[in-house]
Amino acid sequence: MENSSSRCKRKDVDVSQGPPKKRKGGAMRIHGVINTPPILGENAPSSSRQGTPVNHPVHDLNPDCIAKNPNLTIIFFHGITYGIDDAWKQTWTTRPIDGKEECWPQMWIPKDLNDNVKILSLSYDSNVTTSVHNDVTEIGQNLIQSLVTNSRYETLWDGPVAMVAYSFGGLVLKSLVVEMHKHVSQQQTNNLDVKVQKGCENFLKNLNGVVFYSVPHAGGTQDLSNYFKWLHHQITKDPTQLGLLGNMESFNRKMEQLSKDFINSTCKDINIYAFAEGLPIDNKWGILVPWASATRLSNNNNYKVEDANHLTICKPPSKEHLSYSKLLECLKFCMKEKNTPTMPRLPRYEVALEDKANAIYSLLQNESVVALVGMGGIGKTTLSTKVYHLFHNQYEKSSFLEDVKSKDINDVKKKLLQDLCGRKLHEHENVDEYLDEIKQCMISKKVLVVVDDVGKTKNLEALQLPIDKHATNVNCKSKILVNCRNWQILKNHVRESAKVDMVFLKEEHARKLFMWHAFKHPNNVTNDFENISMEIIKSCGGLPLSLEILGCYLYDIHDLEIWKDAFRELKAGRNIIGGSDNEVLWQTLKISYDHLNEEHQAMFLDIACFFTNFKKKMLCRVYWNADGSSSPMLGLQNLKDRSLIKWAEDDNLYMHEQLRDMGQNIATKVTMSRFIWKPNISLQNNQV
Repeated sequence: MENSSSRCKRKDVDVSQGPPKKRKGGAMRIHGVINTPPILGENAPSSSRQGTPVNHPVHDLNPDCIAKNPNLTIIFFHGITYGIDDAWKQTWTTRPIDGKEECWPQMWIPKDLNDNVKILSLSYDSNVTTSVHNDVTEIGQNLIQSLVTNSRYETLWDGPVAMVAYSFGGLVLKSLVVEMHKHVSQQQTNNLDVKVQKGCENFLKNLNGVVFYSVPHAGGTQDLSNYFKWLHHQITKDPTQLGLLGNMESFNRKMEQLSKDFINSTCKDINIYAFAEGLPIDNKWGILVPWASATRLSNNNNYKVEDANHLTICKPPSKEHLSYSKLLECLKFCMKEKNTPTMPRLPRYEVALEDKANAIYSLLQNESVVALVGMGGIGKTTLSTKVYHLFHNQYEKSSFLEDVKSKDINDVKKKLLQDLCGRKLHEHENVDEYLDEIKQCMISKKVLVVVDDVGKTKNLEALQLPIDKHATNVNCKSKILVNCRNWQILKNHVRESAKVDMVFLKEEHARKLFMWHAFKHPNNVTNDFENISMEIIKSCGGLPLSLEILGCYLYDIHDLEIWKDAFRELKAGRNIIGGSDNEVLWQTLKISYDHLNEEHQAMFLDIACFFTNFKKKMLCRVYWNADGSSSPMLGLQNLKDRSLIKWAEDDNLYMHEQLRDMGQNIATKVTMSRFIWKPNISLQNNQV
């Protein structure tokens, strides 16, 4: 991306309300786009006058804030310009009053919130005649590197974050969020930088609010195209300088998908405000971004700025103006303590989840506690996670207790206490002394608790949750969603009417899930593989875990014979007479294990027997010392790519219980593991 310092310097000029005029030896300046004098207000403090460019393309608009953990970090995204070095500043100016203008984010926000607010404004190539850097995806990727890899900002993303964007900047904002989400979900194909991934994870987790000023969200419209055409018309008649305008067809195709990806990349409780222009830009071009497009993504916080057109909508004339007062309202909301419990990860590809989650939520309205019951691999955890993602913000407090049966029950209690009561215990403190606090919280507040895979009755009872199977929504605001393989464990705590028996996927949904994993798209299968794909899908019997594991194993394999071999092995496993659910499922999962090389098979067995819930860094140390390998991450990444392991929210290694059981079963019969394995012996707390 072109560095602003590399562009030729231009003298600043005042621009009147009249039509654009060309200066001799200078670029044409357009009112509303390039209209800020070099000094940002006569009364600006010396340290804050121009905005400190701490790391191009990031400008610090409040360098007086030196706290590493500010109350709020605000990031501004500018709009489209024409060859401007300081577009980040030109976008965010007030309307001219007595001939003076101010960069209002710099001059107003620190005073109206407090000095402990970090304000950053970004620069990126949005030149209307530029044709090289016209891809918002590329801009988003570059901005990640500038924000996340800079040690100056590391601690900022541990606290609340808000983002403000105007016009084209809104597309850049959405691209930044989508690209961050790709890092967090480890969908990038290149070698993943752990530091970048962690920074992106913290950023998204703490993103509390977004404000859009006249952003063309609607895909397939000509909103943005009209703006390009208008600006290009004002600047030049030269058809060779189409730049971004020449790529509008590509842009319009991307906008619809970008909006969808943005929504899928953010938390459901993020606060989104949107401002729409109320005046036409002129008689010919009219309103550039209509109401329906500008307010498409907001959650009922929509405002029409009646006295502003597309050029002036982000230029409030005073602090009392709607375009500033409502922004301030959003920023104050973002500074409040947000209920941000650790969010369990949803699967990369979702199939038929939302309708099921809505049904569970409806059931919770009439029951105190609801249970999901079914065999391993059928999707209990996935559905519980979806319910939590969609509806946890409907409650005052919430907690997701993941894979309870595999964890120390005291650690589970501590997480529950922290999520609901905000109390983080020291290592030596006894959590049982605080269980009454948890009870009181659930009785006095509206709380959602998800207990994932309790395993045993004693695990549920040890949590001492105020569970009353006879309670209804009339006398209990708090709700509990619990899942388990065995109904006998739960029947004394859950009413029969609140029991949900998990069922296998319908064929159409099973096909879609398999195709996502095998071809990364539900409709990309070629004719050669269509028939064998359907045979494999039928043999998986609608079991989500089988479809995922086999799909991941067959992904990127273009040899039809290998697919046929996998089907024959799968069919042989399904023909086990009198086999238990575990045995039948293992035969499916073992196909992927059998096709690992010897080293990675051994690594899989090690993890199944010993290293579940270990930190990624600890495992790298283990394997570095075990065999002298210089790239232990390659083996771990291979297992992850095949969906045999996953990374939990806290960077611990996670293996599905069904895969873990299979690995331990294999380990009792082979001697491939470099560690000694005996049933009922395990290592804890990352001690090796």
